[in-house]
Parts: sequence; structure tokens; C-alpha cells
Amino acid sequence: MSSKTAGKTLLGSLKKTKFEEAFNDEIDPPTCLNVRFVGHSFPPGSQPFIPMVKISPSNKITFPPAGINESVYQTVQIVNTSDTPAYFKILQDSTKTFRAFPPMGLINGKSFALLCFEFQPKQTRFYNFTAQCIFNHSSSNIQSLHLVGHCYTPQLTIGNDAKLFYPPTYTGVSSK
Repeated sequence: MSSKTAGKTLLGSLKKTKFEEAFNDEIDPPTCLNVRFVGHSFPPGSQPFIPMVKISPSNKITFPPAGINESVYQTVQIVNTSDTPAYFKILQDSTKTFRAFPPMGLINGKSFALLCFEFQPKQTRFYNFTAQCIFNHSSSNIQSLHLVGHCYTPQLTIGNDAKLFYPPTYTGVSSK
């Protein structure tokens, strides 16, 4: 075997060994992320596009009763009736009793977005929060969403010495 052939064989086995080493090691898969960017070319103090949006069914969102640390959800639809896109951002509740998903987004023209609200109470009481929805980065384009929820703790009291009485057809029957 010539030195040239021996060099190629050694190089080939070296490359194969490096490949096998890399293949046998644990390889982390790539991570895919969605990064949200929204921009505009309006100078500060100028009037951006006025969003023409409707929130349905209503700006008042009432949640079904929930237990402590139990989550219940309600969904609203934001409809963009304009032909220009509308950006929205929900100012969140700092106590995280009420949360919006997604907290921000872009609604294309003549389209809509679904907004899901979560109610997760921490203690038994009545809750009321006004979420502000800012459109097109402008404080003059704010719509309020009134969120109302009630947290309960089940309470059961049985009177009559804990006896249950049945209808008159079972006269004299009782159970403890």
C-alpha cells in the first residue's frame, strides 16, 4: 500500500470516527421561537390609524362561579371592521386573578381575533376588574373590558339532628 493510499484511508477513518462521535453524543434539537414585532412609521404625537373594532358579545364579561385556585374561562371576539390592521394590547391584572390570552396581537383588516380571559381567584369573595385594551399604541384608542367573577367555598348545614326526611309516602322513615 502506498503512502498516498494509506493517508486517504487514515483520513477517511478519522472523518468517520469524528462523525460517529458527534452522532453518538446527545444533540440538542434546535429551539423554535416566535418573536412578536410590531412597528409603525408615525412620528411621536401624530395620529395613527384610528382602529375600527367591535368587541362581542359585550364589554362586560361575567365568569361562572369558581372555587379557590380553580380556573374558569370566557372568550370574546374582537372584530376589525377596517381594511387596515389593528394592533391590540391588554393591560393585565397585577394580582393575576384575571389574565388575558394572548396579551397582545395584530388583527388583520376585515378579520377578527379571539381573546380568552381566565379567572383564577385566590380567596372567597366577589371580584371586579376593568381590563384596558389599547389599540394601535395610542392612549386615545382604549376600550375597557369589565370583568366580574365570584369565588365560593361550599358550605352545607344539615339541621334536625342530621336527619333527612323523605316524602309522606314513606311515613316515619328517616336516616342519619
